[in-house]
Amino acid sequence: MWAVRGRRAALLLIMLLPLILTGTPAAPAGEEALLRLHIRAHSDAPADQELKYAVRDAVLLVLAGLPQPQSAEDALRQAAAALPLVLDAARDTVAAAGCSYPVRAALGPASFPTRMYGEIVYRAGTYQALQIYLGAGRGRNWWCVLFPPLCFLEAEGESLHQAQTVAASPQKTQPLLRFKSRLLPWLSNFFTKTDTWRHNFRLLKK
Repeated sequence: MWAVRGRRAALLLIMLLPLILTGTPAAPAGEEALLRLHIRAHSDAPADQELKYAVRDAVLLVLAGLPQPQSAEDALRQAAAALPLVLDAARDTVAAAGCSYPVRAALGPASFPTRMYGEIVYRAGTYQALQIYLGAGRGRNWWCVLFPPLCFLEAEGESLHQAQTVAASPQKTQPLLRFKSRLLPWLSNFFTKTDTWRHNFRLLKK
């Protein structure tokens, strides 16, 4: 029995070793399976950064009203169809703030550096993205993943611990983000119990 349990433990450790060594789960390698949203502020001035978040909220309200996409291609089609509404929401928000700079959008493939989103690493590469440029679009950007649905509403000045998904399935997101933190204690407890069982078994044999 102990030999079987030991083999199972070794197999489990081998399967989980890449995650333990990197310490951070990586996004799926298929970049075509993702759709990103980027909102690029006019500048890094506090007022422009604040307006960026207001535009984010308005845009996400529009996108949250769309049907749940079944694939990245489906999400891309929906984003294209909703683009006029997205632009109207962004422009209305900018105008309501008393700003006159233009708002434009781009939907399609774009190159991005390696970025970390929550506890997930998105490797550098080309991704499908909906990008909204406010004015010159030279300020810090806010971004999220529209598909799979991982868009976080991040309040000004707060970290992602307040994150919630706009999509209809938040319960699918939370286990992914917490998987790493739960994994290592579980493994430690598993091997501790295994060693204890072996020790007690040896004492009984004596």
